Amino acid sequence: MKTYKILVLVSILLIFSFNTNAQDTTTVNKNHDQGLELYASFSGGFAVNDINDYEYSFGAYTHLDFNINKHLAYRLDIGWNDFSGPEVEYLDTDGKYHKSTPSMSVWEFTTGFRYKVSLFYVEGRAGYFTGIHSWGIVPAVGIKYRDFDLQANIILTSDVQWGGLRIGYFF
Repeated sequence: MKTYKILVLVSILLIFSFNTNAQDTTTVNKNHDQGLELYASFSGGFAVNDINDYEYSFGAYTHLDFNINKHLAYRLDIGWNDFSGPEVEYLDTDGKYHKSTPSMSVWEFTTGFRYKVSLFYVEGRAGYFTGIHSWGIVPAVGIKYRDFDLQANIILTSDVQWGGLRIGYFF
């Protein structure tokens, strides 16, 4: 796929932009320049195309960032999304009316890179999504200010796409 090739090319270009120095990168660093950061977030999502009649989602994520320098970070994400749709009424074979609300849980396991310029950043992740049983990519843009993060992203898999807004906090 062309999108995968672009993601790989951007990742390689970001790797060549590393800015090495002699600081210790094995500890959690509150100035967010280097080291490990733990991050939690909540998201709200919306269907981009038909996801079996699901309209929106709510999710929770845990992130682990390894900041290579003040611009580049390697990210690991584990997240959960609960999709819901409109209430549906149907008539069964006995002539009884029933109501149901479709729902689906999707676990996300993704990894990738974030490149930060000032307060703004771009991010590219790839990984596996349960519930829809598919591999996919996640391009994103965001604003990271001190310990807070606001991100807009889109999840692209072979059959399903959804967008989301995410707000998070770095510990």
